[in-house]
Amino acid sequence: MKKTIFLLAFFLLTTNIFAQENEHLLNNRESEPVVYEIKKAVYFLASEELQGRLPSTQGDSLAVQYITNIFQKNNLKPLFSTFHQEVAFKDISSIMTNPKQAGPKTKFSRNVVGVLEGNDPILKNEYIVIGAHFDHLGLAKDGIISGSRSKETNKIHYGADDNASGVALMLDLVHKFSSRDRKRSIIFIAFTCEETGLIGSRKFLEELPFNPKQIVAMFNFDMVGKLKNNSLTIGGSKTSKQSEKIIKKYAKANNLKVSLSPSGMGPSDHASFYAKNIPVFYFTTGADSTYHTNYDKPELLNYKGMKKVSALAFDIVIDVANRKDRLKFKVVKESTNNGARPELKVTLGIMPDVSGSTEGIRIDMISPDKPAYKAGLQIGDVIIELNEKKVTDIYSYMNILMSLNENQTVKVKVKREGKTKTFKLKL
Repeated sequence: MKKTIFLLAFFLLTTNIFAQENEHLLNNRESEPVVYEIKKAVYFLASEELQGRLPSTQGDSLAVQYITNIFQKNNLKPLFSTFHQEVAFKDISSIMTNPKQAGPKTKFSRNVVGVLEGNDPILKNEYIVIGAHFDHLGLAKDGIISGSRSKETNKIHYGADDNASGVALMLDLVHKFSSRDRKRSIIFIAFTCEETGLIGSRKFLEELPFNPKQIVAMFNFDMVGKLKNNSLTIGGSKTSKQSEKIIKKYAKANNLKVSLSPSGMGPSDHASFYAKNIPVFYFTTGADSTYHTNYDKPELLNYKGMKKVSALAFDIVIDVANRKDRLKFKVVKESTNNGARPELKVTLGIMPDVSGSTEGIRIDMISPDKPAYKAGLQIGDVIIELNEKKVTDIYSYMNILMSLNENQTVKVKVKREGKTKTFKLKL
């Protein structure tokens, strides 16, 4: 009898333990394990369940919750009232499904923002921003309109390298810095709506609860999952007087070959910070044939390589966070073909809004002393004609640009504050 009672009690106890453990697993399905693993983070963010992390979808919400859980687990504090910053965007695809509606439907996603406060009483009021965008193309139902390069329609674009890799590396730095003292404060941010025109990073800067001059540097990780021959690229190397020397020092210490790109401009979120006169460090291992296709999958990434990139990034960040004097910003003199494809003989010297949120091409940034700047074009102008040819989107703009030659004078027609203006521009 005693044996029976003992066995019954043991059965009830172990059943309760298993039930509690199962409940814990269910309630923490998106939470991070005690020991953080880059590979597990990528596999979750680029899973079937998240369906390509298109903004304003269930996959988008699951990614936001996953990142938030890791921020909380590592004792980050919200920079705003919560970890989430609402971001509105125009859904161009809504016109495709409902041509009768007046314009693109406004939808919403969220940046995830957390901060680790510095321990120096003065320098803690200066900030380093470490960011990566988590959004991708979803099912890319609209083909080329969505940015997809795939010939197959309505397929999950997993976005493992672009940019689950960058988010996973950023979260690895969250894990490392949460147990490491630093003089300056560090803001970690997962940006939404990068693929639709850097909307998330621009929104973050618009709503900062402090002066943007308090940001010492911005580190951006975009497509860092395919390290080959121990080589990567770091952009923004001349956006401060000290950056190049710092990068070279720690690249050597980590046995990595780094190609330096001086410019702070480019089609990723660091460009929004460079536009605010903030030094930037843009880490990338580059694109390949899987870029913006349904073949960008977790099993193709180099996880040992990602750990090497993370170690390099950590060393550079801790140097910038603890040095006595802050980095001194520099405007980079852009090269003729900066950011352009090889077949382009000329450039206007602008960074266009690639979101397709307007009819034409909106100017997001202008390089000083380049043709657009000299002609009098301004940030916010929308180019609607170039060389007397209609500009409707980024593709028509690029096609016209490829037909132009150096020293050619062309007319540029823009919309500015509701009025149409025409400029002569010498290339």
